[in-house]
Amino acid sequence: MNNAAEILRLIQNLVRIGTIAEVDHEAARVRVKSGELLTAWVPWLTARAGTTRDWNPPTVGEQAVVFSPGGDTANAVAMPGLYQNAHPAPSSDPALIGRWYPDGTRVEYDHENHRLLIHCVGDIHLEVKGSLTANVGGDMKATVKGVATVDAKSIHHNGGSSVVTTAHICHFTGNPHGDGSSTVTAGK
Repeated sequence: MNNAAEILRLIQNLVRIGTIAEVDHEAARVRVKSGELLTAWVPWLTARAGTTRDWNPPTVGEQAVVFSPGGDTANAVAMPGLYQNAHPAPSSDPALIGRWYPDGTRVEYDHENHRLLIHCVGDIHLEVKGSLTANVGGDMKATVKGVATVDAKSIHHNGGSSVVTTAHICHFTGNPHGDGSSTVTAGK
């Protein structure tokens, strides 16, 4: 055995750049292609993997750095997340922090302009086990192209004044209120 060749091979394998060739989502492992080398199934680095955990699996074709302790690729870990021509940086704004998803959804925070943007191309489902409070220091505008439905034991609007709808019967005439709201509906 040529010790110099073996030492050179181990040194070359300490840190390699490659692309994700395969992803095993169940095992949270990837195989990385770097030159002629195709690694074994190795874990990828994530931001958190303790009691707080992140799940953001790499994708095939994503560039990654492979770190192999002692040069042994069997013990390697992959660190995905290198920009490349096929997957360039989504922004060049130094004040912007964000995440862009393959379907066009994105979440951005502009810390220079103090603006949070959530652009979702699908549905958003918010589930809160406790209370939800929204404090708005400026104006609030909600535009709904469909129907806005609120199911609640009680709704208090501007001090909780009652809402009269056209379904309410007038105590004087016995007929539905003609001046009631036709756009706000309420059950009993």
